[in-house]
Amino acid sequence: MADLMPRDGIFPSDGAILVTGSSGFVGRRLVRRLRSDGYRVYETTRSRSGGDEDQLFFDLFDRNSIAKAFEQSKPAAIIHLAAQSSVSGSNSSPLEAWSTNAGGAMNICFAAMEVAIAPAVIFASSTEVYGGAFNRGTATEGCLPEPMNPYARSKLAAEHIFLDAYPAYAPLVIARPANHSGVGQDDRFALPSFAKQLRDGAETIRVGNIGVRRDFLHVEDVVNAYVFLLQGMLRHDRGETFNISSGISPTLRQLLERMMVLADSKADIVVDPDRMRLSDIEEALVDNLKLITATEWQPKRSLDDLLTELLS
Repeated sequence: MADLMPRDGIFPSDGAILVTGSSGFVGRRLVRRLRSDGYRVYETTRSRSGGDEDQLFFDLFDRNSIAKAFEQSKPAAIIHLAAQSSVSGSNSSPLEAWSTNAGGAMNICFAAMEVAIAPAVIFASSTEVYGGAFNRGTATEGCLPEPMNPYARSKLAAEHIFLDAYPAYAPLVIARPANHSGVGQDDRFALPSFAKQLRDGAETIRVGNIGVRRDFLHVEDVVNAYVFLLQGMLRHDRGETFNISSGISPTLRQLLERMMVLADSKADIVVDPDRMRLSDIEEALVDNLKLITATEWQPKRSLDDLLTELLS
């Protein structure tokens, strides 16, 4: 296989980047950011009609389409965001989670082997893979993952697929972002759901288990982390893992009550049994020191910035 990556320690701004899941919540923002930084970015689409020259047909279930996209774009790196990203959705459709997350990773590996083009990879996994490990304290990258749902198990499996099956010479970084939110996120997720109900003037806010503590980031801070990891790609060991987190874990109740203050809402809070998750752990606190030390990344946006944006 041809090695497309320079070895000067800095990822080149003239190398093309292929972003999977580019039309998604994070992908749209990441594409804009990379282009503003001067990168040539190829977006992916599942529409065979295609779009402009920077938009390529790419179906995670079709390794031939992946191989063709590699041949067309010859990317120096791929940032793999495309996924089944909902824990509740994975519980109701576990096969979809596995075929998309683990199966998609496998198809990317097969395609790279078939066309002898193996770009560097940043794989967007999730801190959800730590699962039961949170019950023993703050999760660091050295913790043994104990995933507790199909989404987390399929994400962890995808990590191992890339580690085992992607060409060994190609740079590979595994990113594990904590919960992140912002305008444009599906309201199946907790904070957008709260915000939608408050924007609609609901007299009762329907919630699941809001006593749990969770680490939340503004989506733009996660995008910044991906850019930092890309720029330092060649300085990291192959397969190195980085948490992306705020390092704090307020309760969902605290976040909701702050949103209610910002929205000047006097609504009642009502627990909805249909919104309860059986596998909830009490606190998910994620250590971010490794990423900060390796890249000088820092979260720049406060929780108030995030909550205000969601309510706007």
